[in-house]
Amino acid sequence: MDKLTEGNYYVWHNPKTDDIQKDLQAENDTDVFQLCPAGDPNWSKDSFVKHTLWFTSINDQEIPTIYPGDKLLYISSSEVPFKGISWERYCDYGYSIGAANLIGDESGHYHITSDDGSSFKGYLYEKSDTADLNQYVSVTNLFLDKVGGTPIRQNSISAGGTVINLKKDKEYICEWYSGTYYQDYKMAANIHPFSFLEEFQTYDYDFLHSNVIEIKIPQWFKTGYYYINNIGMVRYVTDEFSSVYNGEPYDSNVVWNDPIILYDEYGNLIYDPSTKTDRRDDVGTGKSSTRSKKSNGVNQHTEEEIVQSQKMDGDGGADMYDVNEDVEFTGDVTG
Repeated sequence: MDKLTEGNYYVWHNPKTDDIQKDLQAENDTDVFQLCPAGDPNWSKDSFVKHTLWFTSINDQEIPTIYPGDKLLYISSSEVPFKGISWERYCDYGYSIGAANLIGDESGHYHITSDDGSSFKGYLYEKSDTADLNQYVSVTNLFLDKVGGTPIRQNSISAGGTVINLKKDKEYICEWYSGTYYQDYKMAANIHPFSFLEEFQTYDYDFLHSNVIEIKIPQWFKTGYYYINNIGMVRYVTDEFSSVYNGEPYDSNVVWNDPIILYDEYGNLIYDPSTKTDRRDDVGTGKSSTRSKKSNGVNQHTEEEIVQSQKMDGDGGADMYDVNEDVEFTGDVTG
């Protein structure tokens, strides 16, 4: 336990025992405590862009998985989260280039926008190949028309505004437009973006007669990705999927994005277990939604498309985007 650092969340996972006290009292450091990493958020304090958490195809392996029977821990010498624990749940659509929240227009094309005229922050990941596109902020709107020769239209974009069906770490020629001028860039699908889905507040925790407390995970949580108090990301796998999950940073056979909160067709809340709201018997099963300040509605998708979009993810459609080495490009290719 000596390596657990202040102000962080950890997953305790030890398949050899269900008694955490033995590990809490162990004198030697063990690998049963896994840090929940922060990732790179696309938002700032005063930002209203839809939240995206950026990971790479390398550091996404650091996200710990918590199964029923494991424990989520928090360590602090000065604070106890008695006023509530915030959870932001995120969708996983697989690997992509470092762009999110692409905005669809009436013609079916997609673009990003420079809201402040100084950067495409909120849309581009500064640690990816797409960071070079910030040189075009003066044009306000930058369009992505093709990836690997395939037109980017609604069936190529997730509900989180990311390009889907790309093969992990593969490079693609991406056709961007500043005004009517095209710019061809070679970009790798080595980014693992997570797109905001819904949020909750919970309050249950237990003291463990140790330097950590246990954060209780609600029974109504579904399999998915959860960002805890804007500090750390965890992958939660329920019993339903524990036998099929491949243990890798991405598994297209698992339903990660099935919403918990439900709204009716008019946008009225009918189910939210975190607030003990349940009107499903009054209005039927309801529809899912992500009505939140963290989702600004910029994408031309309904949340009913989330699960369907997820089913389209993965390497199965990667060949659609193959770089055609025989194509003659008349513009500059920036590597």
